Amino acid sequence: MDKIDLSEVCQNYRARVIRVTPLDDCYLLETNRGPKELHVWPRVDVMRWSFAWRERLARLGFRELERFIRTRDSKPFVIVGKQGVTMTDHLRNVATYQPQMDTTSQCGRVVAMMHQSQQESNLLAGVDYLQQEQLKSETEWTRAKALVESYRSKFRKEKGEKRWVGSLMEPMLQRMERSTTMLSNDSITADTIGVSHRDLFRDNWGMVGGKLYLRGFFRPVLSVQQRDVASYLRDIYLKNHDLLEIDSFLDGYEEVKPLSYGDYTLLLAFMARPREIWKSVESYVKRVSVNEDVPIAGIEQALNSQQSIDVLLRHIADRAERPRSEEVHEPL
Repeated sequence: MDKIDLSEVCQNYRARVIRVTPLDDCYLLETNRGPKELHVWPRVDVMRWSFAWRERLARLGFRELERFIRTRDSKPFVIVGKQGVTMTDHLRNVATYQPQMDTTSQCGRVVAMMHQSQQESNLLAGVDYLQQEQLKSETEWTRAKALVESYRSKFRKEKGEKRWVGSLMEPMLQRMERSTTMLSNDSITADTIGVSHRDLFRDNWGMVGGKLYLRGFFRPVLSVQQRDVASYLRDIYLKNHDLLEIDSFLDGYEEVKPLSYGDYTLLLAFMARPREIWKSVESYVKRVSVNEDVPIAGIEQALNSQQSIDVLLRHIADRAERPRSEEVHEPL
C-alpha cells in the first residue's frame, strides 16, 4: 500500500473518519457518512482520465458505477506529491453478477458508452497504446522463436512427452505470427483507436439493488478498447460456452458504438494470441531444460482452453464478414 498521510488527505473531505482499514488495493474508511474507500493513483493523468469518463458515462444516463466524491473545495480528487487520491462510496452488499441474455446485452451497451466516454478525452492517445501492443506482440513472438529453436536443438531426438510438446510449437508460433500481423492490418485506422482498460472481466460487474453495477478500474493497466472487449468475450465464453451470449453482448455494444471491420480485426488479433499455450509451454521448457520433472497437465488444460477460443474466433470472424457499409476486405 502506498505511503501517504491519511489524516491530511481526509481533512479535504466533509466526512469524519472513525476507523481506517488498509486493504490490498485501497483504504476502507468508516465515517459518519457511511463506509468509504480511499484509492491512491500512481499516475495522476490516469486518475484524471478515469474521473472524466465516469462523469461522462453518468451524464449519458448510467449512474450505477463508482464516482469520485468531491472535496470541501468541490474537487474530485486530492494531489499528494506525485500521486492522486480519490474517495468513493464503499458498497457492502454487491451480489455476484451472473451473465444472462438481457443483462449481457445491457453490459454491451454500457461498455460501448464507457468507450465513447473514454474516447472523448484527449488526455491519453490510443495510437500510443496500440503501438505498445504491436511492439509487445513482436517482442514476444521473437522470444518464442528463440525458445523454440533452443528446445529443438536440445530435444530434437527425444520421444514421449518432450516430442509431443515439440509438436505444439510450430502451430503456436503460427498463431503468434498471425496475431502480430493482424495488429498492424491496414483496415485499422487511427480514429477508431481509443484507450481503455487492458482487461475487462465479469468481476467488474456486480448487482446492487437488482441493478447492474460497474465497478473497479482504480489501478488500471491501460490498452486499446478492442482488447477490453476481446478479454471480456474470452472471459464469458470460457465460463459458459454460449455463443448467444457473445452475440447478445456485441449486439448491445453495436447499438451504441458500431464496430468497423478494423475493430473486428483487432478483436480477433487479441483473441488469436495463444496466451495460455505460450505461457504453459514457456514454463515447461524452462523447467525441463534444467532437468526438472514437469507435469504436462498445464499444457493440456491450455490446449482445451484454446480449442474453446477457436470456436469463439470462428464465430467472431463470421460476424465480421456480415454485410456492412464498408469497402470489401480480405476475409479474416
